[in-house]
Amino acid sequence: MPYIQPYTKADGTYVRGHYRWAAGARNEMAILAVAVVAIVGIGNGNISTGTGTGTGTGTDNGQAPKPQKTATYPTTFADNGRAVKPRPQKSVTYPIRFPKVERKPVSRRSVSYPIRFETSGNGR
Repeated sequence: MPYIQPYTKADGTYVRGHYRWAAGARNEMAILAVAVVAIVGIGNGNISTGTGTGTGTGTDNGQAPKPQKTATYPTTFADNGRAVKPRPQKSVTYPIRFPKVERKPVSRRSVSYPIRFETSGNGR
């Protein structure tokens, strides 16, 4: 889309800068949008390819074989004939010392006298 610079018309009307569609671009965009909607509509249809027996276990019906489940969850480990859950192990065997940061106390000021705005003279 081309950008139109701001300008003043012959009658003195000011026109600010704006973007403008190129000639024929709206028609092309409409055709493209219809094509995209048609492709998405066809792609989501229930279309089957192949002429097999339809058992769904392999390539006999034109489809790829489905993966089989090979693991059972939650995973447990046998210990003395009974199943136990795995326990987390330490990953560091040495102590980690962090430096202590000493903080200075922050002095907090408080007002111990009443503040009267009506006598301050600045019109509050």
